[in-house]
Amino acid sequence: MKQRSIDIAISITAGALILSLSVGLWLLPSKDFSEEENRLLSPLPSLRLSTLTDGSFSQELGDFLRDRLPLRLNFIRLKTLSELLLLKGEAGGVIFCRDGYLLLRGEYESLDRAQRSLSEISDLRQALTEKGIPTNAIYLPRGIDVMSGKLPLLYRGNEGDILQLIEESKENIDLLPLLRDAAETGEQVWFRTDHHWTSHGAYIAYVYLSSMLGYTPYEKDFFYIETISENFLGSVYSRAGCIAPLPDTVDLYRYEGDDQYRLIADDTTHHKGLYFFDLLGTKDKYSIFLGGNYARLTVEKEADEERPRLLLIKDSYANALVPFLALHFDIELIDPRFYSGFEEIYEMVENVDYVLIIQGVDTIAT
Repeated sequence: MKQRSIDIAISITAGALILSLSVGLWLLPSKDFSEEENRLLSPLPSLRLSTLTDGSFSQELGDFLRDRLPLRLNFIRLKTLSELLLLKGEAGGVIFCRDGYLLLRGEYESLDRAQRSLSEISDLRQALTEKGIPTNAIYLPRGIDVMSGKLPLLYRGNEGDILQLIEESKENIDLLPLLRDAAETGEQVWFRTDHHWTSHGAYIAYVYLSSMLGYTPYEKDFFYIETISENFLGSVYSRAGCIAPLPDTVDLYRYEGDDQYRLIADDTTHHKGLYFFDLLGTKDKYSIFLGGNYARLTVEKEADEERPRLLLIKDSYANALVPFLALHFDIELIDPRFYSGFEEIYEMVENVDYVLIIQGVDTIAT
């Protein structure tokens, strides 16, 4: 009798939970984008004969129900926590490391795409050099390369394969030892919960690039460091099931006049200053640098001052570097992820004094 009562209680509880979730699915407000997970949520599929017969409707409906489940983030966190309690040490391709660092695995099924990317960049560099424009390229390591000292002691991976490929192609990854050495002395050059470097990491790159681009870098005491957030949870936190031991602090290396730049996108001035402080209220606080990514963006001083012009062919890592380079150059930024290939970018290169190609290793590989 006692066992029967327990079975009935469990059945009633399970039924009530399923009913509550089903009702909440349709009655609670629905979002199209999950800031916590940093992705679009699946829409309600349209019912058509073709999608019904080929099975895609049921698949899309399942995706919709999964993405709109009430308390979904709580369930995701519970799943991640249970995996950590089972001593898995990672979730969603993210390794939980010492001192609160979350590091993305950098393993790829194939390096064919990376080889094509390196070949295209090499061709672009040669073409621009023949055009008489000094051109350099550097490749930025990933968090797992820089912060390797934080990895679990028994961790084994093959992340070094792509670094070896870049070395063999005689391309530049000399920033890795500089960043790694700084990290090993306790300097925070990489975010704990995001895949980007910090302003301090970008400053190290700024000093390193001075010999390539011919400027004298400003000493660190030229800048005043402003902390704008102490609760940044970035893209790797989202991948890791929305669990992080520690949030990040976001520091800016400010200087007098950094609010006197024009940012021009699509030939229209759309912002004054290098930072978008109105984005502090969003989850993606890294977007405070330049406001995010654009196909093409111009950064120039408001004063009528003749300065050398730098073309920066970049991905999002360069956004935190631009405030430093803007001290010496007016800058044209082009993000190749918005274009069909480097040949198209070559046709756009005009009236610049230097070209710098700066790409993350993960961008090259994917």
